[in-house]
Amino acid sequence: MKKKISIIALLGIILYVVFIGIAMIFYAGGSKDIPSSIGYSFWMNTFSDLGRTTAWNGLPNTISMILFSLAYGIHVITMIPYYLLFYAIFKGNSALDSKIGKIGSFFGILSSIAFIGIIFTPADILHTEHWIFVYIGYPSILIMDIAFAILLIRDERVSKLNSTLFIIFALIFVVAILFGLIGVSVSRTIMVIGQKISRMGIMISYIVLIWTTWKLE
Repeated sequence: MKKKISIIALLGIILYVVFIGIAMIFYAGGSKDIPSSIGYSFWMNTFSDLGRTTAWNGLPNTISMILFSLAYGIHVITMIPYYLLFYAIFKGNSALDSKIGKIGSFFGILSSIAFIGIIFTPADILHTEHWIFVYIGYPSILIMDIAFAILLIRDERVSKLNSTLFIIFALIFVVAILFGLIGVSVSRTIMVIGQKISRMGIMISYIVLIWTTWKLE
């Protein structure tokens, strides 16, 4: 069962990448700065643009929106059992590890709930609600990262390479998110680049986590 949970979480990540990639292909077009631009620009469009009901150029964005919803929905739902698995693996080490694991798993699950909220609040029609879920989701991932990093460092069963790799990509996520938040008020390009890099960082850190627990099992 524990192996299956890890495999399902990994498949969720793979499907996320696949569906987001296809959603970019089917995006109707336009960006906030250049509504007339053609297709999806990796450095001008946000991920949230893929989930809009109407693209920036005014055309319906139905296919891209469905693929965006599938990508995030499958990924975050398949991660919930993994967060619980991670807690179960490390909680027996000590009372402190149990508390840290509980905090990490709680905020991991909270991030999943927040991203489900993002799916149901397209930025073009529920802008405020969409950003509320964004500001819940990403800080929750940050807290989860810190808690899980502490557990990896404290556990002698975990190799230094695995814990170091996780910390590196978690830091990439944090730094990129900070750039993204700065970009909200300074430059949309900075925000978009920060978002892309942070998402890459968190996905790789997830893979490192899954590989680590797989080896422990």
